[in-house]
Amino acid sequence: MKLKFQKLIATSLSAAFFLTACNPDEDFLDPTNDLSSQNRIANSESIIDVNQSDLLARLSLNPNIEGLVIDEFPIDLASAVEPSECAPTAFNDVISQSVSSNIDQLGQDFYDLYTTINQLYTFIDEDPQYFGANGEYNNFIKQRVKNLEKFWDMKGEITVRGQHNSTLNDRDKIALVYINFAGLSEEDAYANADDLLAINEASTFLPESPLMSFDGFATSGDLIVIGDGLVELASAAGVEDKVVWSGIMAHEWAHQIQFDHFSLWYPNGAADNEPEATRTTELEADFIAAYYLTHKKGATYNWKRVEDFFELFFNIGDCSFTSPGHHGTPVQRLRAAEAGFQLAQDTFPKGHVLDVNEVHEIFLNQLDGIVSGDSL
Repeated sequence: MKLKFQKLIATSLSAAFFLTACNPDEDFLDPTNDLSSQNRIANSESIIDVNQSDLLARLSLNPNIEGLVIDEFPIDLASAVEPSECAPTAFNDVISQSVSSNIDQLGQDFYDLYTTINQLYTFIDEDPQYFGANGEYNNFIKQRVKNLEKFWDMKGEITVRGQHNSTLNDRDKIALVYINFAGLSEEDAYANADDLLAINEASTFLPESPLMSFDGFATSGDLIVIGDGLVELASAAGVEDKVVWSGIMAHEWAHQIQFDHFSLWYPNGAADNEPEATRTTELEADFIAAYYLTHKKGATYNWKRVEDFFELFFNIGDCSFTSPGHHGTPVQRLRAAEAGFQLAQDTFPKGHVLDVNEVHEIFLNQLDGIVSGDSL
């Protein structure tokens, strides 16, 4: 999840790095801007005057990162405390409460920068991976990945990484982002890191807020990233934490399957316009995820638990029908998930796992009914 910063990444990583988002109207920052050396922080008690646009603009192309990035959970920080009509859910209430509990001016000013640094670090993170702030989900994720690999016959193909608030308190990790993505010298990169550590000391919001690790995305470079904060807030909204991990993982894994088969499944694109194309692939990911989550050889969840998960996430709201990032309405997405669940129940012999190409063909045959609301 990125807030309104998503399109900046698409700009600064132009040519090789594209980001699907739901905030198409945000302005682009100029990637040619120079870092202003005059905007240094003297100490954490001063009025902090770092030029965020300059810092963001220096986060430019890393040739080691290529491919499509599908980022699932975009919200706008400014509207988080005023949910739109498209999003009056328990999840939005939890997000709003999280923002309002400790937001300060520094949090508002530097949110984009912090979340971008945290997202970019996941691409270069070579440390042993852990899931949950203290690694409390390590064994669960290990088993879930193993099950997904076996279910879809994809052993060893996908890398799964966790995202953590602690990254933003780590001088070395912050500096590495500036070295790798902005091409800064080690001296300048560590100077920037020191700036952010000073902000941390002065802010009530940074980097403690769960929204600092709210990412959930997949890339065509065989990477899935899930943030601690995303799971924390979803769990606080009423869905059991392991169901949240499983649901996000299953959906992102479905995108990995699409990446592997896209030229065969959609040789002419998923539709003749971008909003409909995005909606089609997102609804298919919902369909595939629910099939796995409720299958006897998959996650083995009953429909009620899966329905709770999908309702929570889908009802964040996506009524941007003309947006390139349109994922489908909450009703359409829940209908797609229900169709995937029904497929898992109706497949004979019971417990048989369909080939992904068979699952895809069944989805296409049901797509019109999912979108229109007709019986499937």
